Amino acid sequence: MNAQRFQDLAEAYGADVRRWPEAERDAARAFMEADTHGAERLLFEARQMDLALDAAPRPMVSHALREQVIALAAAAGLKPRARFAFRRLAWASGAGWAAASVAGVLVGLNLSQPAVTRAEADAVLYQSQLLALDDTEVLG
Repeated sequence: MNAQRFQDLAEAYGADVRRWPEAERDAARAFMEADTHGAERLLFEARQMDLALDAAPRPMVSHALREQVIALAAAAGLKPRARFAFRRLAWASGAGWAAASVAGVLVGLNLSQPAVTRAEADAVLYQSQLLALDDTEVLG
């Protein structure tokens, strides 16, 4: 790390080294230990810029300015993004889940019906093979 790289990082990311890219932090700390005076001067300047940016009022864009920018973009041939593409995709996704659920219920009903019919047939065959009274007929 040299003074120019340290200055570039301080100007880009501010005086707090924790906000710098992780790959650069150790080298920056080593530079700060080696060149205490130069690093402190650069960090002081970056800290002053951080304070000035924090104190600056947040810009508020008026509706008229927003409309003017949109009109200029349209005049330049730029097309607006599809605003509801995600909502359409979400609706289609929801419809797909609903269709899959209905298909699952229908398949389940169609697969279970033969099993129920088979169970009823087995019960009838069992009852027809009895020569005596069935327990359910006696006990109720």
